Amino acid sequence: MPPFKRAPIKRKSAKVRVAPVVPPTVAELAIGLGLSSRTIAIYLSRGCPRTSIDDVMVWRSENIKDVAESADLGELSVENKRAEIAERLENARTRKLKNDTLAGQLIRKEIVERDLSIAVARLVNRLASLGTRCATVSPSALKASVKSAVEDTVRITLKEFVTELGTLSPNITDRV
Repeated sequence: MPPFKRAPIKRKSAKVRVAPVVPPTVAELAIGLGLSSRTIAIYLSRGCPRTSIDDVMVWRSENIKDVAESADLGELSVENKRAEIAERLENARTRKLKNDTLAGQLIRKEIVERDLSIAVARLVNRLASLGTRCATVSPSALKASVKSAVEDTVRITLKEFVTELGTLSPNITDRV
C-alpha cells in the first residue's frame, strides 16, 4: 500500500494595500516649475506625465524642441531662453571642470582614498596602543583597570568613527 500523501493546502495570498498616490495639481506643477498653469496644461495635453515635478522636468528637457515648435510666439521666446540658459549652464560647468583639471585643482579619488586609509590606519594603531601606554605610567594597583577603561573608550570611539564615516560615504567602511 502506498504511503499516505496529503494534498497541499491552498492559501490565499495576503494583499498589501498601498495608499494611492495623488498626482500634483496643475497649480502645484506650475509653482514647482515656475511656469504658468496654461503652459502646464499645454504640456499635459501633449503627453507630459503628471506624476511629479521631476518627471515633468525630464519630459520637458527631452521634448523641448517639440514644445518650442508648437508654442505660440509668447511661449516660444520663453522656451527658447530656458533651453539656451540650460545649454549655457552645462557648457559653463564642463568648462569649469576642464579648467580645474588643467590647473591641478582637482585631486583624483584614488589618491584621496589611499591617503585617507593610511591616515585612518595610523590613527587606529595609535589609539590601540594607548591602553598599554597608560597602564605603564599608572600605579601597579590601577594598571589593569586603567588599561581596560582606556581600551573600552578607544573601542567605542573607533566604532563611532566608523559609523560617522559610513554616513558620509556609505561604502567607505568596506574599503578601510
